[in-house]
Amino acid sequence: MKKKSFTNTLLALSLVAVSAPVTAHRVSAAENVSVAIISFSPYAPWYIVKAKGLAKNINLDVKIIEGITEKNAAITSGQVQCMNNTMDSMVLARAGDLPVKVVAFSDMSYGLDKMVVTKDINSVEDFKGKKFGADYGFLNHMWMLLTLKRAGIDVKELQHAVMLPQESAAAFASGGIDIDVNYDPFASQSLKRDGAKIFKSSLTDRTWERGLISDAIACNQAWLAEKPAVAKELLRAWFEAVNWWKENPEEGDAIVAAGLSWPVADVKLNQYGAIMLNINQNLGALGLEGGKPLCESLPAEAPRAPADVKGWGSLFNGPDCVAGYAESTWDLFSETYFVAGVSQKKVKSNEAFDTSLLSALAADGLAAKYSSNKWIGRLGPQ
Repeated sequence: MKKKSFTNTLLALSLVAVSAPVTAHRVSAAENVSVAIISFSPYAPWYIVKAKGLAKNINLDVKIIEGITEKNAAITSGQVQCMNNTMDSMVLARAGDLPVKVVAFSDMSYGLDKMVVTKDINSVEDFKGKKFGADYGFLNHMWMLLTLKRAGIDVKELQHAVMLPQESAAAFASGGIDIDVNYDPFASQSLKRDGAKIFKSSLTDRTWERGLISDAIACNQAWLAEKPAVAKELLRAWFEAVNWWKENPEEGDAIVAAGLSWPVADVKLNQYGAIMLNINQNLGALGLEGGKPLCESLPAEAPRAPADVKGWGSLFNGPDCVAGYAESTWDLFSETYFVAGVSQKKVKSNEAFDTSLLSALAADGLAAKYSSNKWIGRLGPQ
């Protein structure tokens, strides 16, 4: 789902964090808080927070740090307090002893990610003996691993060409690989090859039912323990910004485009393939009281996946659409990357999440206040 991707090199660093209740302190004087993102519009509501002054008593600094290694180093050192990243990257971060906790889910891929194939590929069985392009230890790699796992195909029956997204698109266009596992705008470039077609997208593949291609917000756990009220206000401001953007998409797109130094058209393209999650959908993802997962609360304007497409419940020995999917998806990611040799140890989901902030926001009635479920992508790419 990212505009750019980098191979995941993890830092084996750790801090000791002591838990503290969210209500332990109040924000009094203005706090300096830095968040790290990459150039990707679903991570950029922070610019709306800044533009509209939504974070009370917080001086917010938004840092664009494209490299995962650099971002991990910044959050470990205290240069930044929170970051946005893909959920599978968070799994690798925790496996590398990065001292972070996931506090919320920002967005879900809903068509942005695609598998583009040559004209002779019509089923997953046809993947055998083919070469696919995807970054290593990145969400598109995970998507292919899970696709093969569900089909009972050993990944060794394919050749993995480890490439950055732009490299994979170029290799596919020139005939160097058979399958490009990518996301827009790179996937669209691959479709220019003669006979190329979309085998499936994150929309049609129903990955959104179990959060298989999703993004999260994580914070330094020592900071969370030391500044719970600041962290709560920061997350509250995020959800207020997301809610405002849904109600004011044109102005919001312009603010985000200015923050990222993008054309507005690129923001529209990204948002056309993503759904921004509200508090209620976060509660549903984590199985917290009162929440509904995205698969039970899709925006009215968003397109629907074909009804006959098989979902992912078989990998979890359960239904395709279920509340509280986040923990089981985390554990599936951890197991999958460990078996594939991408990570050196498994990290259980009970070590991954801090739900105290979301619970506190819900207790304050903010799930109802910031309840807009409009699809920003309804404006369409231009």
